[in-house]
Amino acid sequence: MGFSSTAGLTLLLTTVLICSIYMYSTVDLTSAKVNDAYNTHSEYLKNKLDEKITVVSVEHSSENMNITLLNEGQLTHELDNWDVLYNGTPVNFTITSGELYLAPLESVNISVNASSPGRISIVSEYGNQYYYNLN
Repeated sequence: MGFSSTAGLTLLLTTVLICSIYMYSTVDLTSAKVNDAYNTHSEYLKNKLDEKITVVSVEHSSENMNITLLNEGQLTHELDNWDVLYNGTPVNFTITSGELYLAPLESVNISVNASSPGRISIVSEYGNQYYYNLN
């Protein structure tokens, strides 16, 4: 082998080494992000399955409705992340008990401006829906 072929081979091997280092670092970062996203999603799905909220009572007058919910699951919920739908339309709601969180085995009172007949749907922070029909 002459000098030019040795230099060419060295240059080729150096280029392959640099490219493989770059590819490894890119693949390593990407696989770490994918793994973190998978773990976050798995935790979300586990929380969704572990959630158990029960509509205990509903008291409604001509324009206002008070809904009492009981957390029978093992998760603590942040009530600001909930939504209330009346006949499929998002409506504003107030938490009459003034709580920000719903701990296990505690109840919360939610007040909604709604009249019957209709359908109330409470959507928790994990996406589970709890329905009540107004008749």
